[in-house]
Parts: sequence; C-alpha cells; structure tokens
Amino acid sequence: MINIKDLEEKLSKVQERYISFMLENLKDWRLWAEASQKMADGKKVNKEEIPDFFHTEYEWAKIVLDMEDQGGFNWQDPRIANLFAAAAQTPFYKLWGDTITEISLLLAEMAEAKTLIEIGAGRGNLTRDMLIKMSSKNISVPLFASDANEAVLNNVVKLRDEFPNQQLQTHLWDVNNAPDDDLKKQIKGPVVLYERASITYATYGCLENIGQVADMIVLGDYFNCTGELFAYDTMFDKIGVKPLFYKDVEPLILKYFPNQYLFDREVHDSTGLPNISLVIAWK
Repeated sequence: MINIKDLEEKLSKVQERYISFMLENLKDWRLWAEASQKMADGKKVNKEEIPDFFHTEYEWAKIVLDMEDQGGFNWQDPRIANLFAAAAQTPFYKLWGDTITEISLLLAEMAEAKTLIEIGAGRGNLTRDMLIKMSSKNISVPLFASDANEAVLNNVVKLRDEFPNQQLQTHLWDVNNAPDDDLKKQIKGPVVLYERASITYATYGCLENIGQVADMIVLGDYFNCTGELFAYDTMFDKIGVKPLFYKDVEPLILKYFPNQYLFDREVHDSTGLPNISLVIAWK
C-alpha cells in the first residue's frame, strides 16, 4: 500500500522540521532527569536550573509531589486543568500535533484513504487541526473522532458548525475494548488512525483493538526504547502515565502492521534520549 522510499521523500520536510526542533531542545534532557531525581529526594530545585523545554514537566512534578505529601493525587485540583491548558500551548505540543495530523493526511492522500479515525479526542485540538488541514487542501474524508468520555465527544461535535463542509463524526470508544459493530459498519477502508498521548493512558492490548479497524496508524506517544527509567517516570506513574516500552509495543504493532517507520529515531540515536515520540506503521 505504502512504499517506504516514497514515504520518506514525502515526509522529508516535515521530518526535518520536527527533528531539528527536538535535537535543539532535547540535547540537555539529562539535566531534567537529574533535577527530577533531586525533587523526588526532597531537595529544592529552581525552575531556572532546567531547560525551558521541560518547564511544564517541572510544574507537573511539583504538583504530584505536593499532592503525595497531602495524601495522594487529586484530578479535581484546579492546578491540573491549568497545567493541561498551559501544556497545550507549548511550542512542542503544537508542533507534535501539527506533525501527527500532517503525516496522517499525507498517508491518507498516498493510500487514497476513505476514512480517518482519531482516538482520544480530548480537548479537540488535534481534531480541529485535522479539519483545518483538510479544508485548506479541499479534502473531505469522513473523520471519526473517538473518545472513552461522552462529555468529550459532546464538546468535539461542536466543531461541525465551524467546518460544515467536512464529514465529522463522533464515536464513543474506549480503545481498551474491541471496536463495536456500529463503528465497523460505518467506516470504509483504507483507514488511517492517529492519536496523541492516548495509549499512555490505555493498555498495550489496545493495539489489538486498533488493528481491527485501521490500515495505517500514526502513534504519538513516548515509547521507551532503552528500558532506562528516571525519577520523572516514577512521578508521572502516580497519575496513570505508564512507561510504554517499545519492546512490548512492537510485537503488537507488527502483528497487524508489518511495516513500520520510527519517525524521530534520529533524536534517540543522537542524544541518548530513551524515547521516541512518533511511530508510523501500515499493512
């Protein structure tokens, strides 16, 4: 369906932009790793000691540790909503989302996809970005925005008024469960499925469920390639963000998608960063 050489050629500009940004901002990632250990040990760490790229993670860590001292993590704390909103406006988060949708739409064009599926619609930022891109390119492919939370979908559906020429659908789907027959009946292949930071909150088994409906996938998550963990991993584990080890993820991906491309492998290789953040795979 997809030729790897053609894919690399078409991805070259967006890949160069993404990797250049990551290399520049992640070259000193160990400073944050060391600082997070100090914080976990109860030592004072000033934000100025940490590269700007990790300031959001620093704020998260402060809140997590503060809540631990008070008896445990509380999702209702107003600081959480404020941090999510702030994170969504960071240069990386915007670039990450823009890159995921750009890749997904490129795959859709290459394979003449008949359906797009987004899992974990969340605040609808990725959904909106995809709708903007499709509208600018005069592309109208059914887009199914899915989430496990019905309230999220009720919010996302409002985007239909902003993009009346697009075919936006919403579907209640917890990807820890197999896709229901209703979704399977509505979609037409080839199908491109994409996500950002959703598998982190699910289980590895969700890849089995994704494989039942998708022909091509773009996964935006932090996949650990080395097995090396740091204090920040332990802290984020307390809020349900589990480390995703690629040695466990890869066999499940390859079961359904025998072709894969690690989009930002160069960042991992050049900086020693344990993670990659974008995986493309197809049947």
